[in-house]
Amino acid sequence: MYRLTVREHQGTHSISLNIYIAPPFYATYWAFMIYILCVIGIMYLIIYIKTKQTQLQTSLQFERKEKERTEELNQVKLRFFTNISHEFRTPLTLIIGQIEVLLQSNKLAPTIYNRILHIYKNAWHMRDLISELLDFRKQEQGYLKLKIEHKDIVPFIKEIYMSFYEYAATQQINYRFECPEQELKLWFDPVQLQKVIFNLISNAFKYTPKGGKINVSISSTNTQAHISIKDNGSGIPQEAVNKIFERFYQLENGANKFTLGTGIGLALSKGIIDLHHGNIHVKSEPEQGSEFIIDLLKGNSHFSPEDIAHTRLTTDDSRDINKPLDLTEMPVEEVLPVVPDTDSGKPVLLIVEDNKEMLDLLKSIFESMYEVHIAQNGKEGLQMAYQVHPSLIISDVMMPEMSGKELCYKIKNSIELSYIPVILLTAQVSEQYTIEGYMFGADDYITKPFNVKILIARCSNLIKTRQQMLERLKQPIANKQEAPDTININDRQLLEKATQIIKENFENPEFDMNLLASELGMGRSKLYTKLKEITGLTPNEFTLKLKLEEAMHLLNNAPHLNVTEISYQLGFSSARYFSKCFKTFYGIAPLNVRKNANPPAKEE
Repeated sequence: MYRLTVREHQGTHSISLNIYIAPPFYATYWAFMIYILCVIGIMYLIIYIKTKQTQLQTSLQFERKEKERTEELNQVKLRFFTNISHEFRTPLTLIIGQIEVLLQSNKLAPTIYNRILHIYKNAWHMRDLISELLDFRKQEQGYLKLKIEHKDIVPFIKEIYMSFYEYAATQQINYRFECPEQELKLWFDPVQLQKVIFNLISNAFKYTPKGGKINVSISSTNTQAHISIKDNGSGIPQEAVNKIFERFYQLENGANKFTLGTGIGLALSKGIIDLHHGNIHVKSEPEQGSEFIIDLLKGNSHFSPEDIAHTRLTTDDSRDINKPLDLTEMPVEEVLPVVPDTDSGKPVLLIVEDNKEMLDLLKSIFESMYEVHIAQNGKEGLQMAYQVHPSLIISDVMMPEMSGKELCYKIKNSIELSYIPVILLTAQVSEQYTIEGYMFGADDYITKPFNVKILIARCSNLIKTRQQMLERLKQPIANKQEAPDTININDRQLLEKATQIIKENFENPEFDMNLLASELGMGRSKLYTKLKEITGLTPNEFTLKLKLEEAMHLLNNAPHLNVTEISYQLGFSSARYFSKCFKTFYGIAPLNVRKNANPPAKEE
């Protein structure tokens, strides 16, 4: 507020004028009110945005933790199922083994035989379900590898199709196989793809009512082959079609009682098809049926060289050991004859197993053919091996005190026992465990459940191989006096040095092949290869041969030493074992050697 006053120059009269200057619009009271409201609004907006961001972060973090928790629960579930599946294998082996023994009996009535046969087939079906779960676990961990082969897929699918043919007839289902092509060569893993096709066809039968239809068809284009399994069963709701390949997904629908089981089968199938770089999808309508379609690429350019070059560790026989007996076609195995090792006229078999029922089963299987000794853990088994010196050892892998692999390692590193064949029985089916078993020196590695008749044939073959090894021991070894041109100077010097070291350690109970290799300044594997090349014998066989030759020398030239003293002087654990090896090697007992060398004087 301003006031302008005007006065007369000489007078006293004056006038005033009040002047009011209005503020600009941005400095008005209302403007400041707006400013305050804007600041408050901005602060509120900032707080609101921050709050929403915090809530979003919290929600994302919660979802992430929930996902991690779900994943952890799934892994716990998988570990539990895997561990319990391993436990199932032992009693399942007992069931299958006892059933096979019953089925081989000729005294069963046809009706009882057929009932037992049904039990047998269902036991093997249970075994396949357990194997499916273990394979799913391997796939989850990235251990499932393909073994790609180039095969005709038409007869491959047809064979699986035919395995359901009789069941389709009993259910009055119109079951058809369609393929316009007589031959269709593809690159695939037959073992893994069989699981996929078998699972899809069995699911089709599970949800198709009596009188329904199931079609299995194969078609192809220039770049792909298509396998279709179609049924007119209960179908799948649309909201579940995109979820059925998720692991552990289950659909509960009370209207049609449709369920997808545990969700492992389809999840495993999708994983296997993904490994083949293919695609699996489903078309379905509720109450109209479902069609599962598998698309596989032609050629092998989509596979890695490792997949194509991969060779199976097991032989054809070892694959057959995990298949059920074909009781209508499989001929009786001819067991190879073996030379008796004991006075009872039977070879000696040592069974090491901590499960009492499995131990009893194996004993009942072999006691008619072998003199059976048993042990319930690896430590006890090793002691028993030194006592009875068996012709063959069958051992479980997972045992208290000492595992089967450790037992096998100790046996193969013992000069006295290294020649004894060892078979490891296990519920662990991974190739990693198989490789590990062979690395420990096992002669055979068999997974449970096993085929009883093939196991018997395996045992017989290993004993036969052992006898052939003992025959090789009787053959003379080239030395510096004999066949001087057959081996070079370095090999002869190595042979002489090895012989000297072995003879100097006849009485050393700690002497083994590791010490021999160390004394010769070479690795154990190189020592094995070199001695095998020169003599045709392994280091353990070569050592045993030298001991037995020295024993013959002492029997003929050291009459002051009895047989027991000679056996201990040469490092044998017992006179009984020494006599057994000596008789096997020379065909005559040590006592008889001296009796023949010193015949009684004739009476005049």
